Amino acid sequence: MKKNITYFLLAALSIIILPLLFAQPDQSTPKSNTEVEALKERISKLESKLQTVENVEKMELTAKLAEAQAKLRNAEIDKFRRELRDANDEWLRTWSLWFVGIIGFLVLIVGGAFWFWLRSRTDQLIADSVEKSLTGFKEAVGQVHTLKNELKEAVGQVNILENQLEVLEKEHAASVLEGIIGSYPYNRGYSNNKPSYAAYPERIKVLQEDVLLQVFGDKRYNPVLRRKAIEVLAAKRSPRLVSPVLEFLNSVIDSDLDIDYLEIQACLHDYIDFLADMETPEAHQGLKKLCDRLLTENLRYKGFFLNWTVLPLGRISFKLKMKDTVSMLRKAIPGLKVSPRDHEDVIILVKYFDTFNEPEGIKEILTNGLTDRMPEVETQCLELLEQKYDPEFVEKWKAEKATTNPETEESE
Repeated sequence: MKKNITYFLLAALSIIILPLLFAQPDQSTPKSNTEVEALKERISKLESKLQTVENVEKMELTAKLAEAQAKLRNAEIDKFRRELRDANDEWLRTWSLWFVGIIGFLVLIVGGAFWFWLRSRTDQLIADSVEKSLTGFKEAVGQVHTLKNELKEAVGQVNILENQLEVLEKEHAASVLEGIIGSYPYNRGYSNNKPSYAAYPERIKVLQEDVLLQVFGDKRYNPVLRRKAIEVLAAKRSPRLVSPVLEFLNSVIDSDLDIDYLEIQACLHDYIDFLADMETPEAHQGLKKLCDRLLTENLRYKGFFLNWTVLPLGRISFKLKMKDTVSMLRKAIPGLKVSPRDHEDVIILVKYFDTFNEPEGIKEILTNGLTDRMPEVETQCLELLEQKYDPEFVEKWKAEKATTNPETEESE
């Protein structure tokens, strides 16, 4: 701004002076001294103003320069302070690290020396203590070995005593069971006598189930005595007899055992009856598998076992409402040989087929002669078929029977 003013004054002064310098010499009126003086004075004033402007500008510039120099000095002072503070911090950090390192090194040296001393001292104390206790420890170990040997001997003696006790208990149970063989009502055989557990004498009731199972599993005893042990368990309704009896029956049909004796046959027959009387799913499944083997495998005593198995299987299936044996029982009917003493089991088989709406099973009972010498069973079959299932079959059956047995029809 001030430079512009200065330039403006110089330009005005030039405008005034230049016409005077370049004026034509042929001007008619020369300038007087007064005018010249006035111009000089005017020029002097302008120079004075110019000088004043320059002085003001110089003063302002000088003030700005002083202000800038002051700021520069302050900035340099601040920078110096920061540098000094940073240098002090760096110095403190450096010497702190050195101090800590020196202290740590000294502690490490002192601590290591103390640790080695303590360890050596401890090892020495331990060695001394072990040395002092070693003799006593050896003696204690010897005593322990002695006690272990004595304990083994004692355990062996206990086992021997337990085995002897088991043998004595088993022999006692066998003797007690042998005392009731053949005495009514305990000898069941082929009869339908089913003694209750309350009917046995007290000497039988005190026998444990484990002991009775041991008697049954001991092959040294005769079959009748072994059967008596299972009879007591069956009367007690013990489910523990199921598994060993099933295992025994399967082993018999797989073996070459001679079962032609009626007494042995009676025992085997009773085992199957005992299973059916248990009325448990395990017994049902066991008899079902046994019957399936008899129907599908070529077994030596198939005829005996099939006749003994089918009717008890029908009895337990009826009591447990198991329909899964219907087809198996129907398949087994043609191979059955029954007698009047089996009439109750045959009636149950008829009821079983009726329960699950299987009239074909009832018809097969009639057509395969299971009702021969059992008129009441035949009558029941015919009534069920006539009333519920197939009256035409009943009419045809009666007509064929009348033709076959005319004497019977006339006597009626």
